[in-house]
Amino acid sequence: MKKILTLTVLILLVSISFSQEVKLEKAILSGNNQQTGPTWGTEIVVSPYEPIGPIAAAQLGGDIYIAVNDTLATTNLGLIIFKSSNNGANWTLGPTGITYRGKFDRLVFVTTGIGPDSLNLFMLAQNTIYRWNVVTNSFNQVLTAGLYRTFDVTGSSTGGLYIFLDVLTSNSIPRNASTDGGFTWPISATVTSSGAIPRVTPMIGGDSTILNYYNTATIVGGDTSTAAIRSARYRQTANGTLSSGNFLDAATENVPKHEYKSAKINNNIWLIYTTGTTGNIDILGRKSDNSGVSYGSPVNIAANPNVDEYWFDIKVYTGAPTGFDFIYYSDSLQSGVPTNSTDKLMYTYATSSMTNFAAPVQISQYPPGWSEADYVPVIASLPPLDLGAVWVGLDGTSKKVYWDRYDLISKIKNQNNEIPAQYSLSQNYPNPFNPATKIQFEIPNSSFVTLKVYDMLGREVTDIVSQDLTAGKYIVDFDASQLTSGVYFYKITAGNFSETKKMLLVK
Repeated sequence: MKKILTLTVLILLVSISFSQEVKLEKAILSGNNQQTGPTWGTEIVVSPYEPIGPIAAAQLGGDIYIAVNDTLATTNLGLIIFKSSNNGANWTLGPTGITYRGKFDRLVFVTTGIGPDSLNLFMLAQNTIYRWNVVTNSFNQVLTAGLYRTFDVTGSSTGGLYIFLDVLTSNSIPRNASTDGGFTWPISATVTSSGAIPRVTPMIGGDSTILNYYNTATIVGGDTSTAAIRSARYRQTANGTLSSGNFLDAATENVPKHEYKSAKINNNIWLIYTTGTTGNIDILGRKSDNSGVSYGSPVNIAANPNVDEYWFDIKVYTGAPTGFDFIYYSDSLQSGVPTNSTDKLMYTYATSSMTNFAAPVQISQYPPGWSEADYVPVIASLPPLDLGAVWVGLDGTSKKVYWDRYDLISKIKNQNNEIPAQYSLSQNYPNPFNPATKIQFEIPNSSFVTLKVYDMLGREVTDIVSQDLTAGKYIVDFDASQLTSGVYFYKITAGNFSETKKMLLVK
């Protein structure tokens, strides 16, 4: 597809031809369109069409955004945004998009801490990078057209944007900074002249980031993926200014390592990467407890025999304790159509103190599958502890974009058809509990209901329920496996009713 695109098409992208409101028929969520995973909730169809390229997801101000590279959902757009304001229970198609019917090779959402218009989507097409603010609809080309193989970008709490570039004609990695929301990039520096495929972490806490890239000076046999994965730490010292340090080769296996990505929170970093080729692909990780000054020995995160594990995403969660969420694709390499027992989207997690990840669980009821479109599954973090996963799964003969949210939120049941006489919130049971408990509440009228958990300092730990509910008696399963022992409070708000109760987690 990319090779036959014309200059005219590229000019359409540069000139940002935004559409008027687009009508997309909402998928009917019934029958096989909703399933429940073992520890996750109901799977929701975001788009009933298969993308032709990558997908991306982000959260800002209580809203979730999913960017989909899709030429089937509309007649004129090639990149569209789906938005949910109720934690993924419902999705609406955004009123604008990008008129470009080819494949975007890379999509990256970046949020900065400067207000509701701080959500930018960066995209790569025909070796050219573009920035689109999906809230304000501002759009521009980033730096030189036609020059870049790939890129990655991160943003600070003060609004600084930092882009790391892979130059198409060399092994150099330059970086540029913007302090005006991505319109101009006047601050530049060179990272290395022996590197490729830069990847950076979001700036969470202290406005620092970890950069990873292939150290091309260590390539074995001409295969770039055999190069050592290099790690470096960058910290913002002033808006638009970075200081660097701790450059070292963190993953040195001289075998193909086709994917890699880091996540950082406080001093804790996980560098995750694949090793091997088709038929023998595993996922390994190395942890640093000192902000990247050194890394531990590799540990197996997903290394099952006769199964390929790849296409992963890792994000941090910021509750108590802090830690890492991780999803990946488990491919049994079977012949024929994938099924739920052969091809799986898996989830696991690690707190900051853990030296490896917990036992994984399958979260998909619609099997993912490899595609040249490169629609790798992605995590949308819902701070402080919640998350959702977005992936392309197979439903019969159709591939669709699915959303699933962690069980902390989604496992809510209407007990019967009886309409209660008044609002009420019951004491959780069991209490004390470890690690799961049930919370029951009653609402006599249809309401928008929130049920939130707070720690002893009054900080929100998680949002268990945040959705419209019809009148009835409900019970929620709350899994606190990622929390530490202690006293917590849960509070319900429905209409003018509000009540708070205490519960005790003992591990």
